[in-house]
Amino acid sequence: MKKNIRFLLFFLMIGLFLSWPIHNLYTKLNQPIEQKQLAALDQIAHEFLTYVKKGDLEGAEQRIVQLAERFPNQHLPNPIRIESLNAVTQSILAAKQSFASANASEQQLLWHATRVRIAIDALTHDHQPMWRSYYPSLVTQVQNLQLSAVERNFSQFREQFDENYRLFLAIKPGMSIQLPEGQMSSITVAYDIISKEMRNTHVDWQLVREALRELNSSFQVAFVGEEKSTFARLMMRPDSPIVILASISIALIMALSYVAWKKYDGEIRST
Repeated sequence: MKKNIRFLLFFLMIGLFLSWPIHNLYTKLNQPIEQKQLAALDQIAHEFLTYVKKGDLEGAEQRIVQLAERFPNQHLPNPIRIESLNAVTQSILAAKQSFASANASEQQLLWHATRVRIAIDALTHDHQPMWRSYYPSLVTQVQNLQLSAVERNFSQFREQFDENYRLFLAIKPGMSIQLPEGQMSSITVAYDIISKEMRNTHVDWQLVREALRELNSSFQVAFVGEEKSTFARLMMRPDSPIVILASISIALIMALSYVAWKKYDGEIRST
């Protein structure tokens, strides 16, 4: 009996260790051709950003040319809004043009490469896209903007706002792919209100503070609001590693229970 239990526990551990590789293999084998092609684009975008960071502009230019050639012919596995599709296309074209410009700085090239990387990543990673990782930076910047708005420090506010808006524009194409149109609209409207006030001779700081509060609230909904159901969505997927783990565990527990019952039944019969 003890020997059988040890064998079953051993096989249970083996099953648990193998569940994740089995899950990855199952996922790859069942990928539609569109997803495999999109995964290849994602790898090219990753290499593009990596080359830019390393300063290998020749390698980076080759990758962005590949993206510009392949993306228009890419069939997406899931439909997206035409505005989002245009945003991704424009980010790729703008990055390609930046390499053709002799005046583009390293920071500009890195910004374009980051925007392209985030946009392509959003097409391939539904649950943990790269743009969500920028939430702490955005929130900190908005808090600093609120403080500057209270102090009515225009020069400081303008500098901080330009930095924050530039970060938002970098992740906007990726966000627009996965967020509802209403959420993107509320964020864009808040930025438009602030931008308009920055161009006025006399800034309405009360209106700016209200727009910042709306912006902060919209970011919280966009970045945090959907995370509550991530585990539930993962559990409901038929190829979920959690489901595979649970299935293996249940099967082995049933086997252990059956062996224990047979042992108990044999002892009863022998008495």
